[in-house]
Amino acid sequence: MKKWYKKWWGIIIIFGLLFIASFIVASLAYIYRTAQEINWEKQDIMSAERRTEIQKLAVGDGTNYWLGTSTPEVTIVEFSDFACPYCANSFITVRDLGEKYKDEVKIIFRNFLGHDDSQDLAMAAACAGEQNKFWEMHDKLFLQQGQITKTDYPNLAKQLNLDTTKFNTCVENNKYATIFNKDSSDAIALGATSTPTWFINGYRVNGEIQETDFINLIDQLLK
Repeated sequence: MKKWYKKWWGIIIIFGLLFIASFIVASLAYIYRTAQEINWEKQDIMSAERRTEIQKLAVGDGTNYWLGTSTPEVTIVEFSDFACPYCANSFITVRDLGEKYKDEVKIIFRNFLGHDDSQDLAMAAACAGEQNKFWEMHDKLFLQQGQITKTDYPNLAKQLNLDTTKFNTCVENNKYATIFNKDSSDAIALGATSTPTWFINGYRVNGEIQETDFINLIDQLLK
């Protein structure tokens, strides 16, 4: 006598059960994939929202000096220190990028003070900025890093044709100390621990970046 699973009706039952089982497996797999896709989508949204929050804090209140365009596709915030040698290695890159991408990119300079003379140097740049010479002083301070002291600031001011009385008063009064403190506290809140630290459309990058790598990164973000 044939066993039931060898009979025609037994074979039909077996195929039916296999079909139901495969349908259940496929359904479970679909549910799992859908759940994963929803989860990743939520993560992407959360990540985008988080990057927006990070960039907002990094950009600050709009009072910091910047290069490029006021309507950027890419915003780069540099937390820097005029006494930091790695920042000195990057400053020409910053200037070059500001010129190369002047219609697409905004580069914002913020202070993250970490050396004994950091505040004095930052003050010299900010006080020159009062007379529209921030970037010129920025360049001089980095080019002569380690070679100048506070007593040299008046001479630097003269080289830039500044009103030296106004400049000296600004420096001596530590006029922008509160702003520097805010810059540094924001940097710490954003997780920065050293200079330079960059925030590029909400993405944090630590340390010195080669100009070619910076260009590749910007070009990718502009696509």
